[in-house]
Amino acid sequence: MNHFEFPKILPPCKPFSSELSEHFPGWALGMALPDTLLDIMAELFQLARRDPESKAMNMGMALWGVQAHPLAPGMGTWGIKSLNMGLKLGPIFTRILLTMSKLPKLGEAKDTDSEAAQETALVEKEAMQTWHTLARQDDKKLILRFLSTVLKDPKKGLSWLQHVWQDLILLGRPDIPKAALDMVDWADATRPLKERMEAEWAVYCLPPEKALPVVEKLDPSLWGLWRAYIGGELLIRMGETEAGQNVLAGLWKAIPWHVNLTLKLYDLFKAPAIASPEETHDVTILVYSWNKADLLADTLQSLLDSEIGHAKIIALNNGSNDETEAVLRKAQDDFGADRFSVETLPVNIGAPAARNWLLARPEVKASKWVAFLDDDVILPPDWLLRLLGPVRNRDDIGVVGCRITAATPPYSLQSADYNLFSEQTPNTKELSDQVRVFENCAGGLDSGLFTYTRPCLSVSGCCHLLNIRSVEQTDGFDLRYTPSQFDDLDRDIRSNQIGMPALFVGGLAVRHIQHSSLAQSKDTKQMGQILGNKLKLDTKYTNKKLIPLREETQQRSDRDLEGKSIFLVDQLGMNT
Repeated sequence: MNHFEFPKILPPCKPFSSELSEHFPGWALGMALPDTLLDIMAELFQLARRDPESKAMNMGMALWGVQAHPLAPGMGTWGIKSLNMGLKLGPIFTRILLTMSKLPKLGEAKDTDSEAAQETALVEKEAMQTWHTLARQDDKKLILRFLSTVLKDPKKGLSWLQHVWQDLILLGRPDIPKAALDMVDWADATRPLKERMEAEWAVYCLPPEKALPVVEKLDPSLWGLWRAYIGGELLIRMGETEAGQNVLAGLWKAIPWHVNLTLKLYDLFKAPAIASPEETHDVTILVYSWNKADLLADTLQSLLDSEIGHAKIIALNNGSNDETEAVLRKAQDDFGADRFSVETLPVNIGAPAARNWLLARPEVKASKWVAFLDDDVILPPDWLLRLLGPVRNRDDIGVVGCRITAATPPYSLQSADYNLFSEQTPNTKELSDQVRVFENCAGGLDSGLFTYTRPCLSVSGCCHLLNIRSVEQTDGFDLRYTPSQFDDLDRDIRSNQIGMPALFVGGLAVRHIQHSSLAQSKDTKQMGQILGNKLKLDTKYTNKKLIPLREETQQRSDRDLEGKSIFLVDQLGMNT
């Protein structure tokens, strides 16, 4: 029996097709983030007035959006619009939507507002900055004191919950977000929303077997779509894959337009191949490090504990003056000198040059696949076999990568698959964002919507598997990106240009201790290096070079998604 049935109130929808891509060129990129959903709904709404299919998708997307992202700014408004389009949601959910659609915005005031209102907005902006600082510290007492002040505000408590919620979950201190929910002055109309947020808290703060009963208790007439998705995901995490797959299959028939759900469900039906240890003869694993002895030791221990078959390892000490050399010599003893060799440089030559140094080794050139590992990752036991499996009989893939998450619970997402936006940046007098990459997870919570496999433009360089043929034809890594940042993306772009795209294997998750995005940069110097390298990337590629690449990557994503949608229709049929 399916414990996650939901009311069938949505009109039937078709899955993705190439026709849809004509109106929405970026549809296939993904829709796990609320901002993406909001952008698509705004465009769909323009078509909905004259196209019943667009109207049906708009209603379904609005219902999914308000259930999956109830606190997202603007989502409640789209819930109200779905009501106006004819969706029957009932009085309880309607009251929730009305409340969420009217939440006051923090830190905003119009020029015409009173002096007191403008002063309040200024105070709120300062408080938001205070929260940004607090959330990156480990002072529970101060955090709770701040939350107690802002969340108990009867007018703006929910607005503050909206602002702080993801940060609260990512603190990795489950008692703090739980306490925060109790601080809000919930009205009778919004009490079901508290139950929904408590279920989300359970998903990210409790083991799946303890979170599942909390999710099951949610009212399916209010939260049925999200309840079904999360219920299916929790079953999969508990090892009950077939039961979880059945739940997600029922959900997909209601919202077959959902890109991430389509890709995820396809992989459940047709799991990506996993290589055997015997198929690793032509793999070399490369590691380079500079002054991260402790982190490197943990990385190498996880490598030792993993199944790498017959692969050999070469480690480069990139000019370290800490205990790195001792860590590498110990690893050499653990693996055996015949499998683990060490190279030592007198100075740090930066990441691109270090990679090229290793790639120039004769034994590396003789390999078919080369795995690069950052010196601050924690590898699961089957990492290499999962990366190698889908490409063991393929020569057309330039690089294989995976899902990268934080190293501690709740394992927030750091990166997934990267693709170019379908449209080019308008020319302005400002420096243009020429190479516009769609980061479809953007540091969010890992809900399971990225556990899929598909070709893409680029993958994270924290743990990736390079095709040596691709390396030979793209001349390795560009030294202009020293000390680091964007050298992986640049090389992957060049690999795409010779017809060897990346492959994202999202069913594999590798934990990454350090952060590397602009949002996570820790000082002005680091931010300057990142911005400087982004400028180098943008000025390297003209629109003349990027336009065909955009078109090709979009068409590839469209074909992949359409083929998988057709497969699922053949397996499951469609709602009528």
